[in-house]
Amino acid sequence: MYKSNIIAAISMDMGEALDTNNELMTVGISNLLSGLTGGFTGSYIFSQTIFTYRTGCRSRWIGILVALTFVAVVVST
Repeated sequence: MYKSNIIAAISMDMGEALDTNNELMTVGISNLLSGLTGGFTGSYIFSQTIFTYRTGCRSRWIGILVALTFVAVVVST
């Protein structure tokens, strides 16, 4: 229930409807992959969604940059 409330909040903030089932499926797959690889599950990505939407950024490169940054932090000493 918690995740669907966050998705509803993002939808309200954006002013447009989101496909709740698709968003929950994406979060579920991400959490599964994170759990299988020893990472942490979570919903920090929702904040990133709101921030990038508010700034007008519509590029997937932001997500790729965040992912690469996390990988760099994990493999660094």
